[in-house]
Amino acid sequence: MTSEKNTVERGNLGRRRFLELGAGAAAGLALSSLPAGDLFTGKRAGSRARSVILVNNYGGPSHLDLFDMKPEAPLEIRGPFRPVRTRSAEFELSELLPLHAGIADRFSLVRTCNHDLDALHETASCLIQTGRPPAAENPAPHPGVVTSILRGENDGKASNFLLRAAGNKLASTLAEHEPVVLSPHALRLSQAERERFGLSPVGDNLLAARKLVEDGARFVTVNTSDRPRDPLGWDMHGRRGFSGFAELRESIAPRYDRAYYALITSLEERGMLDETLVCCLGEFGRSPRINPLGGRDHWTGCWTVYFAGGGVQGGRAIGRSDELGSHPLDRPTSPREIAATIYHCLGIPKKTTQRILGDDSFPMKESGGQEIMELF
Repeated sequence: MTSEKNTVERGNLGRRRFLELGAGAAAGLALSSLPAGDLFTGKRAGSRARSVILVNNYGGPSHLDLFDMKPEAPLEIRGPFRPVRTRSAEFELSELLPLHAGIADRFSLVRTCNHDLDALHETASCLIQTGRPPAAENPAPHPGVVTSILRGENDGKASNFLLRAAGNKLASTLAEHEPVVLSPHALRLSQAERERFGLSPVGDNLLAARKLVEDGARFVTVNTSDRPRDPLGWDMHGRRGFSGFAELRESIAPRYDRAYYALITSLEERGMLDETLVCCLGEFGRSPRINPLGGRDHWTGCWTVYFAGGGVQGGRAIGRSDELGSHPLDRPTSPREIAATIYHCLGIPKKTTQRILGDDSFPMKESGGQEIMELF
């Protein structure tokens, strides 16, 4: 799906810069600029999270082949995979995610995320992670930056991290509240735990994210892919240089399934799941109709984001898509609501985020930035 051209794509916020810095620095933001009264001190429903692990499935996973299957649709829509029952009475999942199915009572799906901006990786990645499209001036800070400002206490250590999918770049603090960029190889990961997480790049990254949270990190963003043209990434156009159904079945989904299962179960074993929000998202979904090359293209009309831990009730399916998985049938959900839900779980109130992000920016009720209370 391609919507009307969005001019913010010309804002010089390139994909590499966004991925490395987490949607741009919060230039000029300082904790001292916030009135003390704006800091949240109480508790609300769902505001349990001390830390967040944001799993950024860059490239756009196919909701129709993983989370929101349409077995009664024509073959060119439903694709080659079948749904399986799960531990939730509210939803089935793809046969490609058997381990997800076994812990479906631990997480909840939001199946109607959508936006009307261009289906471009740069624009959509910024939008889904911050709640706002990119801009050349006054860019919206990544929630990891906001969390570092408001919840960054970690015994003097960094509290905001970005784990890359590839490369061995050494840790470097980019600015006071910007993420420390890490490769999982910079951490000491035990072989036994690496095996539990699947001995894969995504497994190493999710294991590293858990270890960082154990060590006090408040926000860890994991990029499961750093580029769209990745034969083992989510951008499954089916043509040369991109993945397709075969790669999804044989490599991408099994590795991701095992890594996510290990993350959730190991957090639970350590008593950390209730205070760690795990949010898995992509910048868009995939087209309902399979393209002539045997893949699916970008689609912003409807896709799935899912949450676990941090006060979220598991086993729920929020919203329904239409019979083709192309648009919401009910309960449409915006990227602003995704961002608002993350802040809600952290106990960061709207007035504070509005002050940080600017008067015209973030989650005000009339602008569609309400938290998704059905999750709690």
